[in-house]
Amino acid sequence: MLSSIKYMFDAFEQKGIIYCHWKSNQHLVESLIAETDLDVLFCPEQRSILEIVLNECGLKRFRATQLMQYNGIEDYIGFDEDKAKIWHLHIHYRMTLGEKHLKGYTVTPWGKYILNSRILNTQGIYTSAPEVELVLLFTRIALKKRWRDIGHSVGSNDKKEYDWLIKQSDMHEVKKHALSMVGEKAAGIIINFCQTELKRNSQLNQLTKILKKELKCFTGYSCVSSRCARTIREVFWFFGGINRRMGLNSSRPYRRVSPSGGSVVVFLGCDGAGKSTSLAYIKKEFGKKIDVKTVYLGSGDGSSSLLRKPIKLVAKRLGGKGLGRSVEKEYAEGKHISFKSRLYSIAKILWAVTLAQEKKNKLREITKARNNGMLILVDRFPQIVMNGYSDGPLLTRYLINGSWLKKSIARWEYSIYESASKNILDLTIKLMVPTELAIARKPEMTVEEIENKKAVVYAMNYAIRSVEVDTSQIISASLGQIMKEIWQII
Repeated sequence: MLSSIKYMFDAFEQKGIIYCHWKSNQHLVESLIAETDLDVLFCPEQRSILEIVLNECGLKRFRATQLMQYNGIEDYIGFDEDKAKIWHLHIHYRMTLGEKHLKGYTVTPWGKYILNSRILNTQGIYTSAPEVELVLLFTRIALKKRWRDIGHSVGSNDKKEYDWLIKQSDMHEVKKHALSMVGEKAAGIIINFCQTELKRNSQLNQLTKILKKELKCFTGYSCVSSRCARTIREVFWFFGGINRRMGLNSSRPYRRVSPSGGSVVVFLGCDGAGKSTSLAYIKKEFGKKIDVKTVYLGSGDGSSSLLRKPIKLVAKRLGGKGLGRSVEKEYAEGKHISFKSRLYSIAKILWAVTLAQEKKNKLREITKARNNGMLILVDRFPQIVMNGYSDGPLLTRYLINGSWLKKSIARWEYSIYESASKNILDLTIKLMVPTELAIARKPEMTVEEIENKKAVVYAMNYAIRSVEVDTSQIISASLGQIMKEIWQII
């Protein structure tokens, strides 16, 4: 059990919070180590004190997007500093059940009934009695049935849960609870199922029909309105799934956002400081439960606009390391300017213009995602501390010595880099390593390049809070520190 989860359950006991982990108790061990979610039922009368206790335990409430919200259910996210993991607590104030993506039935009396019949398991946590959970399982499966499920087998997870609960349950207790919860007709069918093997959804047709009639008073949907609402929600969920799995990186949230608004976290560091490793882990861990957007604001191998991609390809093939410095030296000496240098200067202007426009578009995406309540992780950031270097403007020399056209382009470019510092960031993570280690990790870099980039990182202070993290230490320690800092601001 994660120490943060244990601390929460201990606090419930100390504060007299009545609770019950009411479903999927077969997987409770996995839930206690944050492999799956915790589904805990509470008394709605204790909501005020519960929110205080959860706050004291370090949990934070996140708001599900409108088409992912369900009646009587709230989402809280916890952070375990020891394991650098986040975990998800579903708070149920009412028994809300029904078809996937809709959950149109809120059976209010069942909440008190389940809490009154709860049991204390071997781990010292209150769960629903297995006989009650078995009745709930049949009810949940039956109410989730849709017309297109005809002929389908019962889901493998439901089948495993059914087999596990049958072994834990006393049939006399199952019958008693079924009669109290769903009535005589439905109870009879459930008892018959307990004595036979549950294989196909079609076996539940009669139970579904009876339950929908018995529980009709607990839904506000008609047959037509429920189908329309469910379809809209399902389409929204479908596109959200495509967005996550294909890495479309949308600025629109599909799952959960912070009620306090979005947060922008920028990762800075020289080459070899571990930005890619840190970003990948942070996105994976937070992205399990909340909407996370990643943005690359550099000019290297990260994502780029379609307009800049062919220019990047040509630059890689023809540029060569050190070409830019030799051209700058040629211009500085004022000698005969070679054709190659003139061609490079024209190419650099095209590169700078496309790069600046790309940064402008990405900065707008960041603002949009932040205003939508998302967590945005940014790799590198435009700066005006050192011009012409390390994500700084590239055309500043034309502000003094250049034609009217070049000066205009340079002023436009500089305004974009300057505007980046105006929309204050929430957190800057500065990943620092000794120069020797950075060279060992990135042997193609020179000492001068590493030192210059580190100097720029030290000088950049565009955020409300900046934190330096030593990434030369054990990776798990640095990731834990980074996650802790992000957790404090979201």
